[in-house]
Amino acid sequence: MALLDSQEVANDPPSPDAVRLVIETMYQVAANPEAWERLIDVLDEDGLGRDPDPEILRGLALSENIARLASRPDEGSATSGRPDIGWLLLNPRGKVIAHNGAVLAALGGAVSRLEIGRPVAFHDPDNAEALVAALARARGQQRGQIILKLERGSDDGPGFAYVVPARSLPGLADLPVLAAEDESFAVVFPAAAEAGQLWSSLSESFGLTPAEVRLARKLRDGRSLQDAADELSVSVNTVRNQLRAVFDKMGLKRQSDLIKALTELSALAGMIEADDPVRAQEEAIAQAPPLRFVTLSDGRRLAYREYGHPGGRAVLTFHEGLGSSLLPPETDAVGRRLGLRVVSAERPGFGQSDPRPDYSFDGVAQDMVELCDQIGLERLQIAAALSGTPSAIQTAIALGERAERVLICSGRPPRGLPDPTRNPLTLMRSRIEANPWLVETFLAVLRLRLSPAMMIRVMQRSSAQSPGDQAYLAAHPEAATYVAAYMTEALARSSRGPADELRAFRRGRNMSVNGLKAPLIVWHGEQDRLTPLPQLLAFLGEHASEVHVRPGVGHFLVLRHWDEILRELAAA
Repeated sequence: MALLDSQEVANDPPSPDAVRLVIETMYQVAANPEAWERLIDVLDEDGLGRDPDPEILRGLALSENIARLASRPDEGSATSGRPDIGWLLLNPRGKVIAHNGAVLAALGGAVSRLEIGRPVAFHDPDNAEALVAALARARGQQRGQIILKLERGSDDGPGFAYVVPARSLPGLADLPVLAAEDESFAVVFPAAAEAGQLWSSLSESFGLTPAEVRLARKLRDGRSLQDAADELSVSVNTVRNQLRAVFDKMGLKRQSDLIKALTELSALAGMIEADDPVRAQEEAIAQAPPLRFVTLSDGRRLAYREYGHPGGRAVLTFHEGLGSSLLPPETDAVGRRLGLRVVSAERPGFGQSDPRPDYSFDGVAQDMVELCDQIGLERLQIAAALSGTPSAIQTAIALGERAERVLICSGRPPRGLPDPTRNPLTLMRSRIEANPWLVETFLAVLRLRLSPAMMIRVMQRSSAQSPGDQAYLAAHPEAATYVAAYMTEALARSSRGPADELRAFRRGRNMSVNGLKAPLIVWHGEQDRLTPLPQLLAFLGEHASEVHVRPGVGHFLVLRHWDEILRELAAA
């Protein structure tokens, strides 16, 4: 439903009720990506009119205050500021004040409802009793942490968390929602990646034998001693002896130490097995090339990474609209083998790059030309994915003959034709573009909620019209781990860059490809409904010298064919 008709839009700012409805809808969809298209119903195609009064936004956009927990650089690695650590805020009566996205993954299937202003609804009544008891114990002590054990279902095994006073955690004490609460508590779940690093050092630090490691894995998965003995084909007495050895080597003498160790081990669910693709993906991402920086002529810093052979043939890549310089983990090794020097830059306001006060595709091109000049890219190829397309083309135009070729993958033009499929995610993007005042708030909420579990749901949703992508995601669950890390880096400092770029798409509908001298090659998925190929070709006109349509591929073209894309760049 359109909230305002065209006459109202032209003359008046949106009403407080209209803005409130949008903000409340954002609260809901941020926690449930499957429902993102609800924004279509509350946002008009041509926008809600002039930007709302700042006082209205300050009064309604509580989501931005919560989102600052993940964006305050002065807090460093504080628990509350890390999106990989799940946290849940409860008032003294046990009602939810706020939570981040990682807590949903940590809870697994334990909860049936997690809503602001209501108690946590558990499937298992014992979990509710355990939480009440933990809160009661936390109220009775001034220092320390209470350990809470939650049953997450027979397949997930138990989960563990710490219950601590909310004000004892950096970053939470200043949260506006706590101002009216005399005594509130935070339920904090260990970060899986951090616990995984702990696990990898256990054997070296404490001298655990392979048999003891195997036993610890079984206990992590919630096995009883008898079950572990049966599955390891040893006696229960052997298992008991191995367990005693584990605790002796780790110096565990008290019951509290034992519980804490089990908490850390249990946080490793799905992360320990050597052949676990998700774990392998996380380890590979952790070894990405370090960020580098150039200082531009106006004093801003631009962040980038280099992959492959330092003296190889140069390729400058342009990430998508919620992307960063973090390329797929195999890029460095493949680039070295193929003789490519792959430079992945973060556009202004993305990741660690400083924002540009006058963001535009031309402005991005100026920054990228300066980057090329400073790091010695005299002649180069350009490769772009999705929303990186306009910036890549403008950069190629600005570089002139220095740009040898432009490769566009799943390209999104700055202007589009009406989408006959009425794809919900495409419509939602257009509605957000039409309401620029909403962009940064929406991205701030997304930034707070971002997690691999959330990305799996989003990717499942976006691949609904592509059987090929659905099959790929089912066979490669680690893909969501990479995409979450890629997007998390994009929003590492703020949501300014993605917000600025969405506005640039809105303004750039008259952008021309005239002036492009380099050959332009298009790769597109046959089943891509989010970025329809006809719209891209209509924008490019005669400048598309080659068009390659990949059968059975949708929106995941770059993920599924990255090695092939690199080989294409090396063979040109």
